[in-house]
Amino acid sequence: DVTYGWWAANSVVTNRSGRFIASHIGHTGLICFAAGGSTLWELARYNPEIPMGHQSSLFLAHLASIGIGFDEAGVWTGAGVATIAIFHLIFSMVYGGGGLLHGVLFDEKVEDSEVLQAQKFKLEWNNPDNQTFILGHHLIFMGVACAWFVEWARIHGIYDPALGAVRQVNYNLDLSMIWQRQFDFITIDSLEDVMGGHAFLAFAEITGGAFHIIAGSTPWEDKRLGEWSKFKGAELLSAEAVLSWSLAGIG
Repeated sequence: DVTYGWWAANSVVTNRSGRFIASHIGHTGLICFAAGGSTLWELARYNPEIPMGHQSSLFLAHLASIGIGFDEAGVWTGAGVATIAIFHLIFSMVYGGGGLLHGVLFDEKVEDSEVLQAQKFKLEWNNPDNQTFILGHHLIFMGVACAWFVEWARIHGIYDPALGAVRQVNYNLDLSMIWQRQFDFITIDSLEDVMGGHAFLAFAEITGGAFHIIAGSTPWEDKRLGEWSKFKGAELLSAEAVLSWSLAGIG
């Protein structure tokens, strides 16, 4: 029942879940377009004889860190860079079209949709089951992304700054190391340890996500959450934001 001023951004879609999704898809499209366009811009003016940092090459540097655009010896080839940039531009149009569909054609509220699966993603900020169900899907997607990164490093390879070259990295799944590294992650100097942390996160997030999706619909979970004297969707989303920052720290 809270009212907001016109300047409060997404507040206008607080109780309009369909439009809420549309705004997020649109934001994703803008980010995707910026990534693709900026990569092409940097590629067009890139000089391999000058360090990337001196050319403000942010996007090329990120691609280089996962072994794209350079050979195993760390020599610039540019292979795959333009393709990835163009794919981002194409997908930005797909995201933009999806945002328009949700914003103009589809139901204003997801719960009004004729698709039963879509109705489950309605936004009920005071319903713990609803919020944990959505959170569970977020966790699974982040876990899959971590697993994808680990497998990419193992099969394709990533850039090792200590060697100045691209090499394949097998993860070190040492749970005692992972536990200790959460307190001194700034001092990590082993890519194997970095990949081990991501492998553990992949398992933890996928398992936790599946638990949230399943447990949120069980009588036990309903009873436990019903004992809460207070619940706010914002608190749950804040917890997810903290988790995202922890991923950046461990990475």
